[in-house]
Amino acid sequence: MHEPDRGRFVAQWGGSESQLIYVAGGEGLVEFLSTWVNSATRGSGVGERLVIAALEWAAGEGLKVIPTCWFVRTVVGRHPEYRPLLKQ
Repeated sequence: MHEPDRGRFVAQWGGSESQLIYVAGGEGLVEFLSTWVNSATRGSGVGERLVIAALEWAAGEGLKVIPTCWFVRTVVGRHPEYRPLLKQ
């Protein structure tokens, strides 16, 4: 679920909440700051789904992504179709 007023994407899984936090990074930019997955759901793919949802949103908005979060860079490495979204 996207919560633009709070600058985050949220996933509820197994009774716990995980999130990806972002901020505007300037005109046409968004900075993905951190991804946090509850320890009870790590390894279930919830973090990757959060990142992909956020990347899809950025693409739909015509935004370039500053991948400050290491996990965002990891997911993009697994899904090279998202590389054009990254700010060079």
